[in-house]
Parts: sequence; C-alpha cells; structure tokens
Amino acid sequence: MPDYTPIQNEKLRQLVLLSESINSLPEEQLQVTVTRIGGLAGPDQEAMIKVLEDEQRLIEAKKRARGLTPEMELAEIKERRSKVVAIKRDFESAVNRENERVDTVESDKAAEDALKDLDNII
Repeated sequence: MPDYTPIQNEKLRQLVLLSESINSLPEEQLQVTVTRIGGLAGPDQEAMIKVLEDEQRLIEAKKRARGLTPEMELAEIKERRSKVVAIKRDFESAVNRENERVDTVESDKAAEDALKDLDNII
C-alpha cells in the first residue's frame, strides 16, 4: 500500500488518491511518483492540481457519455461490497471449521495417549 503522506497539500493528496492514471502504476513506481509529487514546490503543486482536476473532469464526462450515473456507480459499489463481505464470511467460517478440526484431532490424540498410559498402568 503506497504512502501518500509525503504530499502535504490536502487537495493535491485527495486528487492523487482519485487519479486513475497515477494509481494504475505498479506499486514501486506509484510510490516514487507520490514522493516526487510531494516534493513539488508551490507553483508546481498548483499546476499538478490543475492537471489532476482536468483528469477528474474528463473521467466524469466519459461516465456521463456512457450513461453512468452516480446512483449506478453506488449500486455497483454496494454489490461489490456485498460480494467482499460474503467472501470474508466464508473465509472466516472455513478458518473456524479448520480450527475446530485441529482442536478435535488434538483432543482425540490426547485421549488416545491417556488410554495408552492407563493400559500401561493396568
């Protein structure tokens, strides 16, 4: 996960977080880019803000041209979130089942050992 804290300008940081062109970079290159943006001087930061704002306007225009509304995007996000929640629930359930299986195996092993010890005593 990249570290965006080198960008002190909050508006610039938010635009970088939203930027599809920046966030599509490989993680190593993304971090280098974020660090470089964080090191920009005031006028260069303003120029970067303008570029990123233009990018956001272009993205929004393309979405409108395709007929995507914010409501449609929100519905898609909710659907994806539901899928992630279901996957997480299934994963946690599988982990719990495996933990119970391991506990049962260990308990059975301990019981067998106790019986063997009793047999040796008798």
